[in-house]
Amino acid sequence: MTKNGSNARKARIRTHASKTGATYRQAAQALNTAREKEDKERAERIARTRAMLHTPEDLAEERELYLEHMLAADLPDSVRVCLYALADRLGTGRLIDSRGVSFTVAELAERTGLSLMTVEDGLNLARAHGWITGDFGCDVRLTVPGEDIEMYEWFLARIKQPVRNSENYERMLQQIEEEVAQQARQAAEARAWIEESRARKASAADGHS
Repeated sequence: MTKNGSNARKARIRTHASKTGATYRQAAQALNTAREKEDKERAERIARTRAMLHTPEDLAEERELYLEHMLAADLPDSVRVCLYALADRLGTGRLIDSRGVSFTVAELAERTGLSLMTVEDGLNLARAHGWITGDFGCDVRLTVPGEDIEMYEWFLARIKQPVRNSENYERMLQQIEEEVAQQARQAAEARAWIEESRARKASAADGHS
């Protein structure tokens, strides 16, 4: 506990003692008991919610859906092995999320037979592709790339007045249009240069033949 945290706790104890007429020690014990009760009740609520959301049937359905997409993706075998192993741990995350997974890199390496470095690099690649989110060695969430696109497109389409400042918006659209045109010109110039270089080389080769 930091110094500020310790001082704040002492202040709460003194306030409680003043209100109840208890001694400092009695007030501290009462606050500790109340906190333990709150922590226990919170843990029980989380456990009940987790039990409702993490039924074997629901977890099996989540696993099947995830594997259906992941196994069809073009991923290295080492990455597929890691994600397949993580799919067996759905619902083990600390947060109430059926897609949550808690693990360590060492545990995953032992389970899969891969080296620690291979597991770390494989998970980084999986995260870059959008198959997992979160920090390794703690909690991650298994995700299907693009699975929320339709939902957010629907949200976006329902906004009745998306533009708040039409002047700024039109200016940005114009800048984008100019940027696209510039990229097209640069690409055309690059293609022309390549074709010209090839033509010069072909002409030089014909001259030496």
